[in-house]
Amino acid sequence: MIRILFLSAALAAPPQDTVHLSVATAVDRALASHPAVAAARAGVDVAAAEVGQAKAAWLPSVSVDGSLNKFQKPMVVYPLHALDLRNPPLFDTELSQASIGAAYTLYDFGARSSRVKAAESQRAAATASLGASEQLLVARTLGAYLRVLTTRGILAAEDQRVAALGAEAKRARDRLAAGKAARVDTLRAASELANAAADRVNSAANVEMAEHDLARLMGAPFATVHNASLGTMSLASASDAAAATTRDAMVAQADAANADVQAAIRRADAAMASVGAAKAGRLPQFQATTALIDRSNITGRWLSEWQVGVGLAWPIYTGGARTSAINRADASANAAQEQLRLTRLATEQQVDEARALYDASRARLTALESAVAQATEVARITALARDVGDGTQTDYLIAEASLFRARSSLVQARHAVIGARVELARVLGELSRAWIVTSLESQP
Repeated sequence: MIRILFLSAALAAPPQDTVHLSVATAVDRALASHPAVAAARAGVDVAAAEVGQAKAAWLPSVSVDGSLNKFQKPMVVYPLHALDLRNPPLFDTELSQASIGAAYTLYDFGARSSRVKAAESQRAAATASLGASEQLLVARTLGAYLRVLTTRGILAAEDQRVAALGAEAKRARDRLAAGKAARVDTLRAASELANAAADRVNSAANVEMAEHDLARLMGAPFATVHNASLGTMSLASASDAAAATTRDAMVAQADAANADVQAAIRRADAAMASVGAAKAGRLPQFQATTALIDRSNITGRWLSEWQVGVGLAWPIYTGGARTSAINRADASANAAQEQLRLTRLATEQQVDEARALYDASRARLTALESAVAQATEVARITALARDVGDGTQTDYLIAEASLFRARSSLVQARHAVIGARVELARVLGELSRAWIVTSLESQP
């Protein structure tokens, strides 16, 4: 018994809080360091680079070329623009040539504009995906923060239970020593205290696991969370009022603002633009070219000339490659449209689930607040009845166990309401750091 009480007292000692960790700070650290968001940001950078690559087709291309060749038999050094027998052409086996040229596509029947539109839509999709990753990480961080608060609250309820049972065990021993109680009362109290101490060990382990999870999401050392005090959280009245809108209004808001839906819309736009680019491959391209060319042999003088031209490129037969490319683009566009429908259906389902969970959580919280008040009063009355001899120790222990369960459930219910509201905000596309500041109230 002494060992159990000593262990309980040691476990009941709170951690040495050195700093206050707010939920906003936890979210900021997670957004700044988590690899999921970093990967999404890199995806936006990739998409932005692809937009620049697509837009580069609107500008002329300039190139510099040079060559040095040795022939088996003498080759004419300079091109023959005219034949003058009085000045025969120069031949040599070693020739050199250098040129600078430019080319510009005059018209391609919308191929370039379609590729630019597709790239811009992909960039918009990557940006929306980044928003989805950030909102998901914010929701996970808030959930981890709430789990730490919940497990710490349950641990505090365990401490109250251990303290109450410790007092009852001491009372039973004192009454046994005075000859006013049976030994079975001390054994019963000791058994309940031992069970409470064992449960507290499990609750302490749950606290540690929750703290590790939060620290991992933040990219911070475990001690940053373990040695920190976390503020209690509650929903602001404005947040509660915003959740009272109709289902149809929520579905419409999710369709307009949900990051997953927006990403699917942009991907569908990109797929449609790719269809236009593929179909443009059936038509010719008109291109203008110009160049300045220098030619010479190894030891002779350089002779320069310029050239300007307009050309047409129109592959007549490609073995079905163009048709296959168009079919592939059409199929990709159809798949993107169906994926958009699927995303909208899934988002609508998430709205329904989040609304139902939020309403159920609030109703359960109200019921548990009443249950805790009643259980507290029952425990007080049974303690008084036991002291005056009208009640039994068993009644008191049962009342204390019921009070502990009610307190633990209340702690979980309070945070479940906040978690359900956070999930609803994520589905509606409104979850952000600004939403946290305006919708969640935190007290040190």
